[in-house]
Amino acid sequence: MRVVRVPEGAGGWRVGAVLDDGLRLYPRGTSVLAALGAVVPEGAEPSPPGEYLAPLAGAVSLRDCVGFLDHVRNARRARGVREPLPPAWAARPAFYFANPRSLLAATAPVALPPGTAAFDLELEVGAVIGRPGRDLTPEQAAGRIAGYVLYCDWSARDVQSEERTMQIGQGKGKDCAVSLGPWILTADEAAGLRRRDGLDIEVSVHINDEPLVRTRFLGMDWSFEELVAYASVGADVLPGDVVASGTVPGGCLMEHSAEPDFRGWLRAGDRVRLDAGPLGLIETTIAPPPPVVSWREAATTRATTITD
Repeated sequence: MRVVRVPEGAGGWRVGAVLDDGLRLYPRGTSVLAALGAVVPEGAEPSPPGEYLAPLAGAVSLRDCVGFLDHVRNARRARGVREPLPPAWAARPAFYFANPRSLLAATAPVALPPGTAAFDLELEVGAVIGRPGRDLTPEQAAGRIAGYVLYCDWSARDVQSEERTMQIGQGKGKDCAVSLGPWILTADEAAGLRRRDGLDIEVSVHINDEPLVRTRFLGMDWSFEELVAYASVGADVLPGDVVASGTVPGGCLMEHSAEPDFRGWLRAGDRVRLDAGPLGLIETTIAPPPPVVSWREAATTRATTITD
């Protein structure tokens, strides 16, 4: 079953289930999380194309993990780093907290962040948490996953590179937008696609109808259950949280940026299409940035002389 949010009235919305015979709407007031575990309502209603909102009205938290170490290796090579990954990368699945207020519908335009000249996409899949837990084993974490959603982490690579030198984590390089696929595929329906190392589905990225990557969503170094279990170490995972897989290898421009025929970073007017089969499509256009707002720079040195 594919759970969606559809607009209704002036700024309202309603939860529905997309089935082969159309869209079935749940009673008003039904939440997305309740629908993920509920019986499909009787009666089909027409489903207007392109009228789905982001399937989560506002995630409690977004943890964006590094589930594919080959993505990190590829990105390092593109930056000219040839050394093997430091051992810490294999010790645990790294993640950062993304901005849960930045969620966009699958067809909503994505504006360039002010000041960036290296805007990128990242094809991922997010596990949506349906039940709370803390200090979970991977086996226990499996029962907390209510569904899966196509997830695009938009990244200002030049800003991200500057922020990396501060060694304080992700900031404005990752703050502007996260696009979610049109629906959440329930865990029950996804069960036949699940593998220890991902989802056995074909995924692809096209920019202005030109292919960037076509691959299968397999090869994760940590399973979704392991990512959720790690997220729960000493912390609560709550219904409505999203734990994202990290970028499938080849699924971002950075990994291709050292190639002789690199197309360049995303520009205003570019049309981006991410296809994840049963998880649906993200089809969006890159919009121009708002004006740059300047801020005051702090002094880099301070007087150290002590006077009486």
